[in-house]
Amino acid sequence: MAGKKATEPLKLGDRVTVRLWPNMRGRIVELCGPLGPGGVQIYRVRFPLKPKSDYMELREDQLILIPAES
Repeated sequence: MAGKKATEPLKLGDRVTVRLWPNMRGRIVELCGPLGPGGVQIYRVRFPLKPKSDYMELREDQLILIPAES
């Protein structure tokens, strides 16, 4: 029997930062599915860089959720 995950899965529209580059902040724009090694979830993240935005596909364990402001 599989145990529950300790954290909630990331959702479309969540604001995240990249674990290795804490100053890289973006928003999840696509849920690609369990395509990573061992079935790890892959997310497409949009980074609002200038002059044009950039996109990256990252594993769930490479992302940190930025808490919503209340």
